[in-house]
Amino acid sequence: MRAKIYLEIAKTNLRHNFLLPFAAAVGILLLAGLLYGTTALDAIETAKPLEFFLCFIGAALLTPLFLPEQDKDIRDVVLSKKVNYGIVCVIRLFYNLVALILLVAAFGLKMYLGECVITWTHIWGAVVTALFLGAIGLFAAGISGNVVIGFMAVILFYLANYGLKGKMGVFCLFSMSFGQMGQKWWLLLGAALLIAAGTYRQMRAK
Repeated sequence: MRAKIYLEIAKTNLRHNFLLPFAAAVGILLLAGLLYGTTALDAIETAKPLEFFLCFIGAALLTPLFLPEQDKDIRDVVLSKKVNYGIVCVIRLFYNLVALILLVAAFGLKMYLGECVITWTHIWGAVVTALFLGAIGLFAAGISGNVVIGFMAVILFYLANYGLKGKMGVFCLFSMSFGQMGQKWWLLLGAALLIAAGTYRQMRAK
């Protein structure tokens, strides 16, 4: 019975809350293919489009996770349901993560077919980078109750990384492009904490 309820929640959210963010993520993927060469790149050059551009897929998918509940009437309806709102958020997060992984993998396949030096480590690093940047947007949107602020936080953090290059320490978005992978574990931990904190704050908001 619970599985059926969760499936219905997923179907409703996919139909009403997923298509626009997914379309934006696909647009980012296509634009990355136009802006970056994806033929016969070495391991370092392969990392650049994956980190410098595909990270915005995470922002497109995760930042608007709480957007429907910014409308007070919708929020009141959602919170009045028997199913805990946290479960609704987890379901949304799950299918967005699946979409993120599939889109990054699709771009990775394109690079592989273009004879680039690409490994599963590249894919994993790109997914974690996109997840972390998206988690920043989700967290900012969750604590502010405003998706626009979430996107602003994403842009500011990205610009800080771009301007400071490799000086962001463990929170460097572009570490693969410098031949380093250790930071990705910190980004993964940071993403988990930001998502948990942002979701908790959203659930507690009046």
